[in-house]
Amino acid sequence: MLLSLSFLTVLLGVFYLFAVEKHHKSWTYMLKPGTMVIIIFIAILGLGNVSFAYGWWILAGLVFSILGDIFLMLPKDRFVYGLVSFLVGHVCYVVAFWYVPGGGEVNTWISGALFFVAVLYLLKLSKGVVNSGGIYLFLAVTAYVAIITAMVWAAFYSQQPFIIAGAILFFFSDAILAWDKFVGKISYRNYLVMIPYYLAQYLFAISLQWF
Repeated sequence: MLLSLSFLTVLLGVFYLFAVEKHHKSWTYMLKPGTMVIIIFIAILGLGNVSFAYGWWILAGLVFSILGDIFLMLPKDRFVYGLVSFLVGHVCYVVAFWYVPGGGEVNTWISGALFFVAVLYLLKLSKGVVNSGGIYLFLAVTAYVAIITAMVWAAFYSQQPFIIAGAILFFFSDAILAWDKFVGKISYRNYLVMIPYYLAQYLFAISLQWF
């Protein structure tokens, strides 16, 4: 079952990117959240293998992520709603990673590097964000950058390579998305956003099979 769902995740993800490339709107509306639905099923399969807290916090993060996906692909601009949904999802992941067995201290250099990257990136985004939505949008984006950075930090705290990889991929995906929206258009944006995004969510879901 797990292997079949993993294959289906890849298949739907590829079809989604193909639909975006060919501008098939109805298919993109189905396949983008549809891929996440399969990833959620993978997480549900693993709920019995992990601690109650870890499993359900990961599942909550996936559910809020799919809500964010839906808001971001609606015809009307629902960017803030999508931002808030993903922000809550990242909070769920932060809490979940604290429940991973064997977690420990994060190297000071890693903590410093994460803080530096977050601040530098926010400075790069600031002008475009303020021009797009004023100070309130800037504050929302600042909160989001802080939370996703905390999520990556918590992943390092878990000391689990696949969780760390997933968190970094998620950060990269969101960084590309934000740069494309607020700084300048990026070639192959859909591939650079969605491939790491789906892979990150898959790694979080599949982690329920490990602990």
